Amino acid sequence: MTATATRNPERGDAAAPRPLRRRRSSRRLLLAVTLGVIGALLGAYAYRGAVAREGVVVMARPLPFGSVVQLTDLREIQLPLDSGLMSVAWDDVGTVVGQLAATDLRVGQTVTPDSVTSNRVPAPGEAVVGLSVEAGRAPSATLAPRDEVLVVTGTGSPPRRATVVRAGDVDVSGRRTVDVLVPQADAEELALASVDDRVAIVLLGRG
Repeated sequence: MTATATRNPERGDAAAPRPLRRRRSSRRLLLAVTLGVIGALLGAYAYRGAVAREGVVVMARPLPFGSVVQLTDLREIQLPLDSGLMSVAWDDVGTVVGQLAATDLRVGQTVTPDSVTSNRVPAPGEAVVGLSVEAGRAPSATLAPRDEVLVVTGTGSPPRRATVVRAGDVDVSGRRTVDVLVPQADAEELALASVDDRVAIVLLGRG
């Protein structure tokens, strides 16, 4: 007579798969924790990128073309790192101090490397001439420093090319003074033409 084996439920023969379920649960937990850590790091990185700022140089007061830039003319503001604006970092403010304004600089204007220059005006061989012009003999548009113009004297001489240094406002008599940079050889003729009221200014194309 064949003996029939009897399973003892207390031996736990059917409990073998349990360690496998525990291992799967542990892996899922570890994966969830890892993803959580990565998400937190990415969030922190994105937050830092959104709030990151750098100090840049801006004008604290207006400064006309050709003036020497002093530290008191400048101040620091904070801009986002990815603002895309050309600027001079406040840590490099020393590269701006002592330079010359390359154009008229306004309050609050961000200083760029092109805002200043080391070239003094006038340079050797050049001269700055003040031209007094009637309102109808100059463009009604605002003339800005570094604008290229033609100065016409009406004496049969060819027009002389010049660069605007500074343009004054129209006075009560309807005239305005425009300072222009010209070769020194042309300075005397243009000055005499201005005295004789024989000057007209033509604005050339702006690049």
